[in-house]
Amino acid sequence: MTCVVVNDASCLIDLRKGDLLPVLCNLPYRFVVPLPIRESEVLDFSTEQWKQLDIAGMLTHNLPPSEVAQALELKARHPGLSANDCFCFITARVHSGILLTGDSLLRKTATNNGLQVHGVLWIVDELEAAGGCDRSLLIQALETWQGDDSVFLPQDEVSERLERFTTQL
Repeated sequence: MTCVVVNDASCLIDLRKGDLLPVLCNLPYRFVVPLPIRESEVLDFSTEQWKQLDIAGMLTHNLPPSEVAQALELKARHPGLSANDCFCFITARVHSGILLTGDSLLRKTATNNGLQVHGVLWIVDELEAAGGCDRSLLIQALETWQGDDSVFLPQDEVSERLERFTTQL
């Protein structure tokens, strides 16, 4: 059975900035985005971008009422989480999947509740290990993120990967 990876908005935004969305589905995972995240104004993805992700294999999960209720219960217990954070959490739990997020509170809540959590740097590592794209694309993504003040990644980890990937060229 293929492992499910549930994407939150922040990771999708960072992956788009790094031009890694076209290669994301080259990895041996089933990528899922909850419908409320897909429809979020924050993402501002074009219809064509969603179409490309759909064709590549990204699935959209429409939460049934029981899962929406679970998300609202989670939100009540953790008011610092956004509703979309809670939709991602519940989707990851329902699919026994990995939660892909850059949000520290969501990461902490998910980890404390037994969910496996990773961020976009894990995607970079997975793409590199699987040969899912050319290493130059990963270098370009890391350089883009390093120069973008709206991308909040651990700079020491970004620099370490950049150094490792550039010395391997």
